[in-house]
Amino acid sequence: MTIEPVRSKRRPVLIVLTIALVLALIASVTVISLTTTAAQQRKESLVRLKDERLTALVEARGKIQPAVNTYLAAYKKARNAPASLEEAEKSSAKERDEFQQTINSARAALTEVQGGNTAGSEEDTVPEAVALLSDSYQAYLESMEGLVDSYPLFEGLFRQDAGCSGLFVGSKAANLRERQTLLAQAAVPCREAVNQLKQSKNVAYVEFARTLDNEIAQLESHAETTAKSEENYNEFVRLKDEYVKKIDEATARNAPDAEYLKLADELKALNTRIKNNRSEFDFAAKRYLNGVRDMPTLVEEVFSKNVSDHIKHHDAVIPIRVQVLKDAIDADLAE
Repeated sequence: MTIEPVRSKRRPVLIVLTIALVLALIASVTVISLTTTAAQQRKESLVRLKDERLTALVEARGKIQPAVNTYLAAYKKARNAPASLEEAEKSSAKERDEFQQTINSARAALTEVQGGNTAGSEEDTVPEAVALLSDSYQAYLESMEGLVDSYPLFEGLFRQDAGCSGLFVGSKAANLRERQTLLAQAAVPCREAVNQLKQSKNVAYVEFARTLDNEIAQLESHAETTAKSEENYNEFVRLKDEYVKKIDEATARNAPDAEYLKLADELKALNTRIKNNRSEFDFAAKRYLNGVRDMPTLVEEVFSKNVSDHIKHHDAVIPIRVQVLKDAIDADLAE
């Protein structure tokens, strides 16, 4: 009789444990390998973001302002030829297209920067720095687009074929009431043009349009006041002539003192009304003339001051945010 050896029950358990341990080690090595690869890829992506994509972004923005200036000069030259708005737009179409291509290239560069942003640890500041830069850069692009898109409307506001050309009506009016009427008529198409300009993506144009809208309202108010004052003055002359007749009649009748005193009080009250009317007239007339006189300066300052100030703001903010992003990338790479 042959006795078979007894199989150990521990052997299958040991085999299972051994296999599990090997698999765990393999998984651990795989995780470490994948983690190392991901970290390396992120570092390479950050290096490209800093050395290539940010550089391309800065270079793309540097081409925008020259493209804007080239288009504005081409359009204005055509308009002064002289040419209609449509003819000037046609003549400057090449410069307009080149500007748009520059904007499109800048937007593509911004998309590349945004695409090169991969989040790391919770303390990673790169995504936030990219977001801040993107906001400022996009605001700049929209501002420049608005500057170009709305320029024909702004540049032509006071030309003979545009909405606000009829505002300066003083020399056309026979009297102040006629001036007020002509101004009210001219203000209608001007406000339509101004309301269109308020929709611009450029802040300087919008601020100018709001200011001009307010100036038009002030001109209308002052024109009404001066017209009414002129009418009042004519009425005062008529009343004064009547009082002269009343005094002559009272003198001829040898009227009692009480009647003279009453006429004197009425004349005093009339003189007070005349003085007040004159004060209102002088105030409104001065403001009206100042408004007309200052209108060219208001238009000129759109580019000489307001547009320039907004561009300077972007020129100051964007480089700072580019540097902040570079510093955030350097800090991330140093970890």
